Amino acid sequence: MKPLLTLLLLFITTLFFGQNNKTKEAAMFLDSTFISAESMKYIDPNGIESINIIKNDTIIDSNHYVGQIHITSKNPKKYTFISLEQVKSEFTKIKSNDVIYMVNGAFIKENNETFKIDKNYILKVEITNSNEFYNFRNSPTQFDIINILGKTKENLDNENKILLRGYNAIGSK
Repeated sequence: MKPLLTLLLLFITTLFFGQNNKTKEAAMFLDSTFISAESMKYIDPNGIESINIIKNDTIIDSNHYVGQIHITSKNPKKYTFISLEQVKSEFTKIKSNDVIYMVNGAFIKENNETFKIDKNYILKVEITNSNEFYNFRNSPTQFDIINILGKTKENLDNENKILLRGYNAIGSK
């Protein structure tokens, strides 16, 4: 009876406590929309009206967060958040599942399901196939890289440059 009780207790403990992935981060909400901390890099700080911090632990999608940060923007209707999968379906014709995402040349290192980006922030989307890399041409591993270029000052300036034969810009559009 004692081994059965021990096994039952171990099973219940694993069932209830083993499924939560505890992070050391707070859950972030912008205008009541759950977004990742990585997504906040692409929000204009001048558009923030207020920040409210709640210290209670919370569980979202079986992830345990150590608190909540609620951010209210000055214009809540300004942001239209979309997931990376939505970027893939709306801005590309890629059908494969093997995709690496980048924003402004930086790889998205966190969970692709929780990362969201403002649709109005996207300037353009560039796609590179693994066949374009010399080391991957004969590899059985095939993937696409989706680089989302945002409306940063640098990207907007680069959009207006005119290139001659791949050299430096000599004018602007």
